[in-house]
This record gives sequence, C-alpha cells and structure tokens, in this order.
Amino acid sequence: MSNFAKDIIAKKAEILYSLFMTKHIRPLGYKNIALPITFAAVASNFMGVWFAFRGFVDAAMVCLILAGIFDMFDGPVARKQKRSHDETMFGIELDSLADVINFGFVPALLVYMSGPRRWFYVPFFFLYILSAIVRLAYFNVMAIKRLSDNTISRDFVGLPVTSSAASFPVAWLIAQWLPQPGGKILLSAVMLISAILFVSPIRVPKIRKKQYPIVILLGIILVIIYALRI
Repeated sequence: MSNFAKDIIAKKAEILYSLFMTKHIRPLGYKNIALPITFAAVASNFMGVWFAFRGFVDAAMVCLILAGIFDMFDGPVARKQKRSHDETMFGIELDSLADVINFGFVPALLVYMSGPRRWFYVPFFFLYILSAIVRLAYFNVMAIKRLSDNTISRDFVGLPVTSSAASFPVAWLIAQWLPQPGGKILLSAVMLISAILFVSPIRVPKIRKKQYPIVILLGIILVIIYALRI
C-alpha cells in the first residue's frame, strides 16, 4: 500500500474518531454513560408489553420490576460523569420521557391486561397516567431549578413514579388470592392511590446508596416469587 493511500486511511480514521468522541451526536443528542441503563429499562418494559399482550401478565410484571432496578442506577451513574449544562438537561429530559413509558403507560397497560376492562375503570387509568405525566413534569421543573441554583435535594416532593415497579407487582400477587371482583378493585385502588400520591405535597426520602442492596434484594425476592408462579 502506498504512503498516499495510508495517509488517506489515517485521515479518515481521524475524522471518524473525532466524530465518535464528540459529545453532541445528532440526532441522538448527547453522549451519556448512563444511556445504556436507561435504554435497558425501556427494553425491559417493551418486553413486558409483549408478554402482556400474549397473556403472560406474571412475566410482564417481572419486566416491570427489572425496569425499576435499572432505573435506580441511571441517575447515580450519570452523575459520575462530568457533564455540561446541555448534557445534564438532556439526561433529565431523556430520563423523564423514559419514565413516562416505563412507569406511567406500561403499569396502566399491565393492569388493563390483568382484568379491569369495563368502562367504569376508565377514570382510574386516566387519572393514573395524567398524574404520572404531571409528576414527571414537576420533577423536571424542580431538577432544572436545582441545577440553576446549584443545590442538591435529599427527598422527592410527591411519590416517585418509579414506585410503580414495586406497588403493582405486589398488588398483582395479592390480587391472585382475592375472589373477583376483589382483585380488580385492589388494582384499581392502587392506581387511584398512586395517582393521588404522585401529585401530593408529601416528601419522600430518596434511596441512599447504602440502601440499594436492600432494594435489590427485595426485587430479587419478588422476581423469584414470580418465577415460581410462572
């Protein structure tokens, strides 16, 4: 190979490397080491939707639990990276948009597929999804405000929507032991209570790093219970 050809290849490699290393990748937004974790949570719940439509609600609930576990780590991992203002804003928006799907739409769909399909259950689904969207919009506003003020919050205002990764799988297990329509009423009640707590002014402490093993252990126990059922 001639030196000219080698120079051309080297130049192309340098250009490709510089494009890869740039922090702003159109149309994918900004590079973030937490993106694979966020995408894993979305992929997990996508499989949950697939299972739900095939009638395997137990398997779908396992996917919801796994999405909740993934979601625990994307924030801490992202904060380990030195980020510009735009990169931080991109991470906030991406995480909230993923949460709308993972813990707003998907739990409502799983509840629908588990039985409550009559018209009088519709207000529960509407209130749940609407409250989840409002909760996440409020979270974005507060996150942006803290970013501009350079402050750190130790708790959430309102119940985080990620709580649905635990509340619905537990409620679904209990619902299996209740005579109908008791199970449907329980799941509808969980949706209504969650919707109220999402937009309530209560303060919920954030999970500390030392509490992660406990939360993961509880998640594993739930998954094992579901695996035995499946």
